[in-house]
Amino acid sequence: MATTSHNIAVHPEAGAAFDELVERFHIENPTFRISDDVIRRYYLATSTRGFVILCGPSGTGKTWLAQAYANVIGARQKLVAVDPSWSSNEDLLGYLSPLDGFYHHTPFSEFVADSAREWNASNQAGRVAREFHVILDEMNLARVEHYFSRFLSAMEVRTREGIARLDLAPGHTVELTPNLKFSGTVNIDETTHGFADKVYDRAQILELPLPREMVAAHMDGYPWKDIILQVWDALVGVAPFGFRVLDEINAYVVAATEIGTDPTPAIDEQLIQKVLPRLRGDADAAPAIDAFIALTNERYPLSNAKARSMRAELNTHGFVTFF
Repeated sequence: MATTSHNIAVHPEAGAAFDELVERFHIENPTFRISDDVIRRYYLATSTRGFVILCGPSGTGKTWLAQAYANVIGARQKLVAVDPSWSSNEDLLGYLSPLDGFYHHTPFSEFVADSAREWNASNQAGRVAREFHVILDEMNLARVEHYFSRFLSAMEVRTREGIARLDLAPGHTVELTPNLKFSGTVNIDETTHGFADKVYDRAQILELPLPREMVAAHMDGYPWKDIILQVWDALVGVAPFGFRVLDEINAYVVAATEIGTDPTPAIDEQLIQKVLPRLRGDADAAPAIDAFIALTNERYPLSNAKARSMRAELNTHGFVTFF
């Protein structure tokens, strides 16, 4: 083992293993546009803290990244869709029924228990434990500090002591072991909740970028690339749209051409069905709407008319939404 002048351990074999992981990631996910730097940051965040919050515009691949990474490293994974109605730990962890006296687990709490069993079994067998990855999808649809508060505290104990015991109910506990990792995806809009400092303190925050060059590369080969890129450039400051929307636009227009529809009206329909609903805001949105109106003035009458009505709404009320 070599060391630097600051007495920081350097393990060349770890670097080689990481390079192999990145290579496998791209081989197994050839259509997923993500930089090696983002993969490196996610790898380090999951390895060191074990709780990562992935944020960024909708459709940039936050859930995909968490799932693809778990697949590449051979981890078991559990995707948990957060419900806006969640208000307590029981919504995530289950509850002890006063009627039958049984503890009613959720798929989430069973998954946590499975990870602890794997950790203990691997230690007894002298092998490396398989990782278990929980992905909380759209985790801020409900208040995280309400439904996840016990885990936040337990994760702090796990950071200090390696393993933390989580009390589910009297007589019912589960262990948080080092092989259990958490990721949460976050979209920020008026339907979601912000985070308390307690959450930020216990998580690594990783924002997925949406660089123009990747958007352009994603549209390569499509004849309508230029107009979509021009619209993206006009709206990115107030209503960015990511790879999911691009994929849906492409699929729709391709399907339209297959049944004999000209691409131009199909693009027009996608601009009004997939792009304009994302546009909302106050007077700061005016330049974006004006740019969109100018781009669509001659060839795209449906979306142009809708954008003009939205501009009139902004003039009248000082705020604009699609509906």
